[in-house]
Amino acid sequence: MPNSGELVQWNNKGGYGFVRDETGRDFYVHISSLADGGRPKLGDKVSFEIGKGRNGRPAAVKVAITETTLAPVQTLREAMRPSRSVSRYKLGLRTAAATLMTLLILFAIGTERAPVWIGLLYGAMGAASALLYRFDKLYAINGEYRVSENNLHYVDLCFGIIGGLAAQEVYRHKTVKPGFVTVTWAITLVHTLGLAALAFGLLHDALAGILG
Repeated sequence: MPNSGELVQWNNKGGYGFVRDETGRDFYVHISSLADGGRPKLGDKVSFEIGKGRNGRPAAVKVAITETTLAPVQTLREAMRPSRSVSRYKLGLRTAAATLMTLLILFAIGTERAPVWIGLLYGAMGAASALLYRFDKLYAINGEYRVSENNLHYVDLCFGIIGGLAAQEVYRHKTVKPGFVTVTWAITLVHTLGLAALAFGLLHDALAGILG
């Protein structure tokens, strides 16, 4: 039985995008999988079957447009409106994690267990990460070439995770795709544990023990 969903991302130049089903799962779709061979638009309602795509991953195949949108999403503000497929609870966890890491940084600096430049580094890289997410969201809206997911993860790992989490929530971006979400939370966990160890002097004690 065909599944039903909505085209939530589309790269018109590359001829590929993602279809989101009624449960919030995203499936890669290539233009060659469209039954009529036409070019869809963001927001189009489609029916599709699930088959194997790149690297054997599930993908949308035998895609048919069942309801076309009159106009794609044009502005970032419209794209930032809350989606029914993503609960506020899941988004709120990102704010909580970003806030916790920020407090740990401030505590570590306030107790002189971390230098001020640590906070500046997180601030600068966080701003860079937030900008990358903003650009990627705009590119997705306009059907342009996207920012690589690996690059987003790399900047988040290199001290940009606080800004990355904030941008994911503000722009309602990259919050559904399971693989991306898993890596994001893994990076969050690494930084949270590292900052906690720094804030409570565990790293200092460990280094003292090694050098001592």
